[in-house]
Amino acid sequence: MINHAVINGTTLDFMREPYTSMPADELLSYFQTRNGVRYLPLSRGTHLNVERAEKILKHEFDFNNEVYQLPENFDWKANPSRDIEWLILLHKFYYTKDLAGAYDYTGDDTYTRKWMELVSSWIRNVPDGFINSHVTGRRLQQWLSAYHYFVPGKRSKAITPSFLVELFRSVHSQTLYLCEHLTPEGNHRTIELYSIFLVAVVFHELRESAWLLDFAKQELLKNMEQDLLEDGVHRELSTDYHHTVLKNHLRVRELAVLNGIALSPRFNEMMNKALEFSMYAHKPDGLIPAINDGDSNSYLSLLKKACSHYPNEQFLYVVSKGKEGTPPCERSKGFPDSGYYVLRGSWTHEPYEDGLYLLFDCGPLGFGSHGHYDLLSFEAAAYGHSLIVDPGRYTYSDESAEGIEWRRLFKSTAYHNTVVVDGKDQIPYRRMKPVGPEPRASVKTFATADGFDFVQAQAFSHEYPVVHERTVFFAVPEYWVVTDRLYGEGSHAYDLYFHLAPRALGRTALHTRGKSLWVSSPNLLIAQPLSSNIHTSIEDGFVSPQYGVKQEAPIVKFTQKADATAFFHTLLYPYRKEPPILDIESVAVSDSHGDCSQTQATALKITVCSETEQYSDYLFLAHEQSLREYSFDDIVCRSRMLFLRKDRSGRIVKLQAEGLEQLRVGSTVLIEGTNVSRRVSYGSGRVHLCTPKKSLSMDLDHIDGLSELVRENHI
Repeated sequence: MINHAVINGTTLDFMREPYTSMPADELLSYFQTRNGVRYLPLSRGTHLNVERAEKILKHEFDFNNEVYQLPENFDWKANPSRDIEWLILLHKFYYTKDLAGAYDYTGDDTYTRKWMELVSSWIRNVPDGFINSHVTGRRLQQWLSAYHYFVPGKRSKAITPSFLVELFRSVHSQTLYLCEHLTPEGNHRTIELYSIFLVAVVFHELRESAWLLDFAKQELLKNMEQDLLEDGVHRELSTDYHHTVLKNHLRVRELAVLNGIALSPRFNEMMNKALEFSMYAHKPDGLIPAINDGDSNSYLSLLKKACSHYPNEQFLYVVSKGKEGTPPCERSKGFPDSGYYVLRGSWTHEPYEDGLYLLFDCGPLGFGSHGHYDLLSFEAAAYGHSLIVDPGRYTYSDESAEGIEWRRLFKSTAYHNTVVVDGKDQIPYRRMKPVGPEPRASVKTFATADGFDFVQAQAFSHEYPVVHERTVFFAVPEYWVVTDRLYGEGSHAYDLYFHLAPRALGRTALHTRGKSLWVSSPNLLIAQPLSSNIHTSIEDGFVSPQYGVKQEAPIVKFTQKADATAFFHTLLYPYRKEPPILDIESVAVSDSHGDCSQTQATALKITVCSETEQYSDYLFLAHEQSLREYSFDDIVCRSRMLFLRKDRSGRIVKLQAEGLEQLRVGSTVLIEGTNVSRRVSYGSGRVHLCTPKKSLSMDLDHIDGLSELVRENHI
């Protein structure tokens, strides 16, 4: 017969022998002094923890920038806020970090007793699983973290055997509840499984600890296989939640290493892919864009911690902002399963923070409820600043004191850097997971070479009979040209939005000069060819850098109505200090039958004048499936995309092309007419040529020698 110890009328039947028979004082002493289990490193408390903990002592809780002081014996199930997230945070117990930190800093048991009081009150009044399993998982993590400050840490004298048993019994009960009520998939399931793993490792004295550990290891691997796409991106397609998942999996790895627990090689393989996306997603200033329900956070500290478990010189380079390690091999990179394409000017820009960066979202809305209606949106940064930004999420609540549906606004297509058709979202609004057929995006072309990046993608919505095709051309390392082509049946109104950062508020203005209209803002010029069909305005908007916070920021809006195919050609020119003088104009294109319509091909001429130089750039795009010979200015070509730069004297100093079959400039034939499709990059006296079968890189003193080089090497 098993003789279970009884403490304050509670048996220890949830523990295994010999712990289930230990006397009260002996049990407390055992957990205070044991050293067979290793936990994650604890941060030291500071005066800031004390300041915040003093408010907790008075039951003054500040969540999501809403502060409420609750009564002494408050009702855990009552929410003083309109936002359910406030009540969720109360039950997650994040604030115990401050009680634990304050105790660590001062040694004052007042903070211990408040922790015990809150935990005991919750146990007495709240059933397991209240709100949802994700909240249970977060709470377990916070309770175990605080436990390590109060019990095996400084061994607070306020901790009693009866409280310890009460805590363990509840942890045991909540963990078993989680096993039976796991969220089916997504980041919540990851958090819940990590919590089960954590309890199993830290409290191996629990009756089912061995089973819990095996269960957590198996299910965590299944969860990774299910939720991480082949390119390493979490399938909710939220940059923030990707890192939430990454953080929990990294903690699993940390605990496993500390306690000699083996993990599957597949676990580590998928972690490396997920970390690679993190490396590319971080902007030069160290922040990530807030794509699909997230905040504009930095996870460089997470990437740094990952380096100790997954040593990688490229991760180290990004973490140190170029001071250590090795630059990533690929300047720009596509993540085709998620639809994210990250275009960079250079990894070795000096200073690192000044580098050019653009993340183009060509993927679906994303699994679950976090997807915004943002197909073909993007975020851009340069010279240490975010210039074109995703406004973020602001709130998960449909209610507000102002009567404004903020959740709906921040999820809307208009609150992203893309085109709105007839004032409609890409899918009807729903606070949670969409219902019905979703819009879809597909990538037609992604090309990257030493001197350029070229991405072309399409978006289709069931809300209107219009296809949105967006092309982003990056003239490395200077500027981007975004071309939007909209075609379909009937007459439609099109609104193109660019959301600027809060620092542009009151510093953004419209101008016209020559043949272009442009918008000036800090470190960025936005220009379009002047057109009587397009109306331009600067509107008031908001950006939310973190949940519950919104800041005023300007929105640049271009509007046109069209009965047939519509185009927006937008030049985004970042600058460090002094803006250059820009002019962008549409150039007539013709073929053997005469003038071409824009539906067939478009060409732009961009003139840039700075204090030191002046040059003219030509950007040509063919919109038809089958190529033909096109001419514009003194250029004749057959190519999918062509970029050509002439200096002040008319000499060609840069040439970039994708799908180039023929090229003549003036009387000089640079590529003779063939059926071979080439990727070409020429600049600074060096040329790179690539066909489906062959590639070549070599010095080329003058572009006039290109034709002979192609003939000699059969490229």
